[in-house]
Amino acid sequence: MGIPVVNYSPESTWEFGAAAQAYFRLPNQERTSIVQIDGTYSLKHQWYFNAQGALYCASKTANWQLHFRVGYSDQPATYYGIGNEGNMGVGMLREGIPYTLQRSYATIQTPVALGKDWAIGPTANVQFTDYEIAHIGYRMSDVGVGVVTLYDTRDVTFYPTRGVFFKLSLSSSYLAYLMDVAAPSRHITGHLSADVRQYIQLPHDLVVAWQFKTQWIITPYEVSPLGVYSLLPRLGGQDGLRGVNSDMFRDDVMMALQTELRIPIWSIFRATIFAGVGDVYDVHDWHWTVPKVGYGVGLRAAINKAKVNIRFDVARSNVDPRWNNINAYSFYLTATEAF
Repeated sequence: MGIPVVNYSPESTWEFGAAAQAYFRLPNQERTSIVQIDGTYSLKHQWYFNAQGALYCASKTANWQLHFRVGYSDQPATYYGIGNEGNMGVGMLREGIPYTLQRSYATIQTPVALGKDWAIGPTANVQFTDYEIAHIGYRMSDVGVGVVTLYDTRDVTFYPTRGVFFKLSLSSSYLAYLMDVAAPSRHITGHLSADVRQYIQLPHDLVVAWQFKTQWIITPYEVSPLGVYSLLPRLGGQDGLRGVNSDMFRDDVMMALQTELRIPIWSIFRATIFAGVGDVYDVHDWHWTVPKVGYGVGLRAAINKAKVNIRFDVARSNVDPRWNNINAYSFYLTATEAF
């Protein structure tokens, strides 16, 4: 199907565009495959194009999957610093520095089934970014390969009511970046990401869902944090810790835990109550501080038999709303669940 796209989030304000989505089952497969193409333009003059998919395939010898994502974005953003001390205003910029990030990327994963629920296979990615912060330009390229492991017992992909999902990705990449004021730098970096989810069906079609997600980037001491800024894991956003601006907190490590109670209302409509907690950390100088907490409520409307939902969420957090004059409430209007 093809649909117009209208999204709203604190990071982009209103976005307008179009999307094409195809849901289908390949031969001898119970899971629904998906291919999505979408592009938007926001009132902050942000361009975004993305194509992605998850194909569940079967051959005579094995079941395997193909996950891919490729795209380009040209997006204004705000630099607040690197670290986790934003609640107290220590070591970060309260007003922030506006900048524009140009980014192109591609990722491909091809895990092969090991039994009914497990899969393992190679992953490869490439990313190029170009941005300027405080009148210093940065140009970065990152090319990596690794391995991805999956465990999936969910009853359906897009709105599960029971089951467990686990994904672990380990990779090493060749990183090169250029600063306007320094010679080019080249390094080998390590990447780790883990995503654990569980869905529990309760009486009256209630569903409790929770997710723990973490991302790590391991770089040598001599790597400039600003040189790899666009690679650093970040907290918040419409699929992460809702209520926290995804531009505000970045560092070498991100950890977040979120949970939802999903409630049927009537026909295609459902509601949700959600909350989450998380933070970012420096892997070379671990420092604990008050974790960031987000919470809110949402409304869902199913749009097809694959149980894809349009969702509208209202959230807030314990981050001081006076920080850069941000709104105390965050609004998210998009498709598919946060997890």
